[in-house]
Amino acid sequence: METPLTHQETLQFTEVYLSDIATLKTIFFQAFPKNQDITPAFGVPFLVAKKENETVAFASLTLNAKDEIDFNIYNNPIMTEEEKLIFVSFVTNYIKKQDTGNFHNPEQLKNMINKILQWLN
Repeated sequence: METPLTHQETLQFTEVYLSDIATLKTIFFQAFPKNQDITPAFGVPFLVAKKENETVAFASLTLNAKDEIDFNIYNNPIMTEEEKLIFVSFVTNYIKKQDTGNFHNPEQLKNMINKILQWLN
């Protein structure tokens, strides 16, 4: 699922694939440089933003302090503020269209986050 946007440089949004995980971990550790392990904040990645075939950001489903489903965006420094806003808007609209469990069932999402943590750590 690629959706190119036309502005200064083209952003492409795609679903996360297993082959993306190493890059997503690198971006995550840029946000949390003192971490040596993946934390629950990594969540369940579901969309990536690419610029010139380089992954520059990803969106991840997480649980907030009230155990409600939320999302986080992690990006590398080459992404502009305008691109971040475009990605957040795309992610918000994408989530509204989803009907699978991780997007609507906090308990299922919590279990999936725990599985990802076990797998990546």
